[in-house]
Amino acid sequence: MTTATPPLLEHLCEVALRPNDFDRAGHLNNSVYLQLLETARWEWGIAHGVDARADTLVAMVLQLRLDYLRSVDWDPVGHVVVRTSLAAHSPYSFSLAQDVELRDGTVAARGRVRLALVDPHTKRAHRVDLGAMPAPTESPA
Repeated sequence: MTTATPPLLEHLCEVALRPNDFDRAGHLNNSVYLQLLETARWEWGIAHGVDARADTLVAMVLQLRLDYLRSVDWDPVGHVVVRTSLAAHSPYSFSLAQDVELRDGTVAARGRVRLALVDPHTKRAHRVDLGAMPAPTESPA
């Protein structure tokens, strides 16, 4: 990974919580956090002009770290915000920092995911050219 600070490219994504997202103890199930991060990664890409739904390359997770800092308690109609920003990049991968935040801004979980861009047919990795990303389609909320 490069040591230079890349552009922030931050995006906020509000995600609704569903009743079945909670375990019997009334806490957001640990596996749901991964889904929240994935949803926010899709929105991050679209907000910054990269819509992987129509692209020939797919983002493949190389590494994922998730630290649970505070429980998200039972609220079947609640929402959390996932803050996603570019953390680092190298020629063949890039990392996103992702925070799951409660309504009051408290960080409930902190994640970091390293991704590569892969051709789904050849399974070959492609260079990551963040300089070629279009200008953001919206400003951070």
